[in-house]
Amino acid sequence: MNRFYRVLSESYIFVMMVALACGLFLPATNVLIPWNTLFLQIIFFLSCLKIDPSQIKSSLKDWKFLLLANSLMMIGFPLAVWLIVNPFAPNMGLALFLLAAMPVGMTAPLLVEVVGGKQAIAMVLTVTTSLLAPITIPLITKWLYGTSISVDALGMFRQLALVIFIPFVLALLTRKIIPSAVEVIKTKTKPLSILLLGLLIASAVAKQSHQIRTLSQDGWKLVSIIASLYTFFFVVHLVGYFAFWWKNRADKRTASVALTYMNFTLAIFLAAQFFPKPEILLPLVLSILPWATLLPVWKWASKKL
Repeated sequence: MNRFYRVLSESYIFVMMVALACGLFLPATNVLIPWNTLFLQIIFFLSCLKIDPSQIKSSLKDWKFLLLANSLMMIGFPLAVWLIVNPFAPNMGLALFLLAAMPVGMTAPLLVEVVGGKQAIAMVLTVTTSLLAPITIPLITKWLYGTSISVDALGMFRQLALVIFIPFVLALLTRKIIPSAVEVIKTKTKPLSILLLGLLIASAVAKQSHQIRTLSQDGWKLVSIIASLYTFFFVVHLVGYFAFWWKNRADKRTASVALTYMNFTLAIFLAAQFFPKPEILLPLVLSILPWATLLPVWKWASKKL
């Protein structure tokens, strides 16, 4: 069993690709569709178990840094995508907008450590952006897209509150009431989260499997989507680094990684719930490629910077 957990933890991209294939080609995957909200709730719960309140308190002193980072993540990036990309490619623009509007990913502290950043700051950004997300995402989506497409802002708020607020509170209560159990569970959270993420992707893709298969047959279209995603991620890296020019190198690396590796799982979930179009869902699923492979490149580039 321990070997299974280790292999699962080290096979992130493989699990995502298998999930994508199952969603596209196995009709039985449709049985997962009603469970995708629960999958995401469990993923958030397991991630929140790792949050140490004492680390958060010590990092709240640098409020200017936190204010700018949260403003960029929750307002600046999605607004920029809407202004720059949406006029030329509406579907791709909406997909990138959803990515840009997402909170910091729960694995950001681990990724920050890889590039020599500060885990405590990354954890604070993860918590603050996640708690802001149920408010900012529906509001900015309604503001920017409300006149062109139907946006159920209230429904979006309810879903986000359901998958963020409730797991967050339950995780904090669990840490307080049974801390010994938390230490045991934490060792298994990564492989279990990856497995649940695979099930979530499979269920989301299964909803639009026929349309996605048709869209992905266009090789040039597929290449352009992947190229756009890599460009998007690298630009966010650069903005996240240089936006904090007055900070030291470790803080700039922390901001760059935390702001770039957003919670794409939540974006896939929202797209499947509120924008179920293959032209939007496919780029979000494929965002796993730059998300999982760009970090080593950025680590090298940030050293050069």
